Amino acid sequence: MSDLRINLDDLLHARSVESERIEFKATWAGEVTGYQVLKTICAFANDLRRHGSGYVILGVAEKDGRADLPPRGLSPEQMDAAGRWITGNCRRIVPRYVPRISREEVEGRSILVIWAPASETPPHQAPDGEKGDRKYWVRVDQRTVDAQHNELLTQLLNQSAVVPWDSRAAEAATLDDLSETLVREHLRASGSALVEEPDGRTIYRKMDIVRRINDHEVPRNVGLLFFSREPGRWFPGARIETSILRAGAGGDVLEEKDFRGGLAEQVRGCLAYLRREVIGSAIHKAANGVQASRRPSYPEEALREVLVNALYHRGYDEDSPHTTLVRITSDRIDIRSTPGPVPGVGRDELVRGATPRLAPPRNPRVGELFKEIGLAEKRLTGLDKVYQAMERNGSPPPEFYFDEERTFFQATLRAPAWRSAAAAIREAGELRAVGRSEEALDKLETAWRANRGSLVLAEEFVRQCVASGDLDRAESVVGTNVHLATDIERPDVVVPWLEALVADGQRERAQRFLDGQSSRLSAREAVGAAIVARRLRDADLATRLFDAAGPAILDDPRALLESAQNKLWLAGSAHREGRAGENRLLLEDARTLLERLLGMEATPRRHAWAWRELGRVRRWLREPASAVDEAYANAIRLAPDETKFREERRQR
Repeated sequence: MSDLRINLDDLLHARSVESERIEFKATWAGEVTGYQVLKTICAFANDLRRHGSGYVILGVAEKDGRADLPPRGLSPEQMDAAGRWITGNCRRIVPRYVPRISREEVEGRSILVIWAPASETPPHQAPDGEKGDRKYWVRVDQRTVDAQHNELLTQLLNQSAVVPWDSRAAEAATLDDLSETLVREHLRASGSALVEEPDGRTIYRKMDIVRRINDHEVPRNVGLLFFSREPGRWFPGARIETSILRAGAGGDVLEEKDFRGGLAEQVRGCLAYLRREVIGSAIHKAANGVQASRRPSYPEEALREVLVNALYHRGYDEDSPHTTLVRITSDRIDIRSTPGPVPGVGRDELVRGATPRLAPPRNPRVGELFKEIGLAEKRLTGLDKVYQAMERNGSPPPEFYFDEERTFFQATLRAPAWRSAAAAIREAGELRAVGRSEEALDKLETAWRANRGSLVLAEEFVRQCVASGDLDRAESVVGTNVHLATDIERPDVVVPWLEALVADGQRERAQRFLDGQSSRLSAREAVGAAIVARRLRDADLATRLFDAAGPAILDDPRALLESAQNKLWLAGSAHREGRAGENRLLLEDARTLLERLLGMEATPRRHAWAWRELGRVRRWLREPASAVDEAYANAIRLAPDETKFREERRQR
């Protein structure tokens, strides 16, 4: 069974682990490879860059900084020899350090993965060869080097004096404070085979989220942050507090919601809430009128990155009791955490395209766990992803700020020129709730005019106009959207408005619209418009619209039934006017549509009407009486309350 807490394929392809944290060795030879591996284990244990941990992979060659697959693999003898050599010679690392060793299979070949978490007792030394002196080894980019020779020893010694907060033992907690369910959810999310280990406490040890204190084990701080149900019991700032300012009927309304639980739970919960309440979406039409794309008010990729960064880089100790704040207004989202960046990070590194200095992160293990489940980007890539996502969305660039004393850090994402459709709809609902329906319509119309590409705004405005009987006011939205290109997603406003006109007795107005605009309708709209045309008794127009809809009717039970009924009406006209050939063709077309409908899933009543129409087709095509009677019998069985079916059967 694998002892790795991350997915092996992700590791080999450096998806969730930076390439400088991985070293590949194609073969094993103790007298040569062994001491190279020993020095690299020492370097990963010293963790100069505060990456958190590193991996040495034996049996896989390296090519351009990546695994050269399929692996060469190691023989059983080499696997045993390598395991014994590493275990024995790690005693020569001072202070003693023991990595985790896991035997793995890749494409039928055996490899050895050595996981070296950052040590709690650095700095370490390892011998430079079998008889060489011990040296302090560190990792620089993808190389293992002598710290003293490269003038890095002072930095290593200074850094080693302080163990990262998230690695420390939470002595006030017990292993019972960890949720095995959350731990296994994390392993499943990362794709780790370790999830198959039946014993929860064994998993905790192999994940390195617990630490032995004297004769018992306690969680590390990072373990409580991710895998306790209420980390706020120990760390008051370990929760996300959101507030949404809304312009309600009585002024600004503050809606607040907190997110607790493990850090990954907080991120997912907060993102789901913002996705539902804030992000929204709109159709943005290109200037040339040819292409259009769907755009959110805030790109989720950018929002996720700044939210995860806030939890990754903030403090959780007693000096940082403040929660992570997410404040949403009509045109921006501010995410604030405490304290500010670690020393060494300057404002010039927060602009687009800047190369951040390699300042050690505050919580390297928090970052590791976020990366393993895909919630955080690899190091030095996150900010550029935010800038790129905002630019692709047509949004203003993100803003990052911290004060001179570094007491807080704030990221601001601003909405694009169009404001959030969800906010406008919500505010309109609040106005309607207190009887101010006209103001609600004004707010929806204003929001739609500022963002004519918004599907939800267009649909909600027309829906409310129809509900209030103000069909004239809705016409501008209908007219605008009917001119959008038919190959993009369009708001569902045309058909509801036409149906409302017919219901209101404005049949001539609906007819004029269809006569003038039918060629501009999308396939989906053409189906609904054809049904409206049938209500107007314009079978020829309905036929043109059904034809314009094309294949769109073939998977729509209602459209199939309406189209078949329209053909039957036309067949009756052809019969009365003596056009026998046309009559037969129309009847056969109707039969094809009805038989397709009867082979699909649909409501019993729709199937009942399809059987009734099929009975009429069979009778008019002079098919055997038994076939006609069968169709009517099925119709009556599916809709016994339709007296019309029984009456027609008797008359036949």
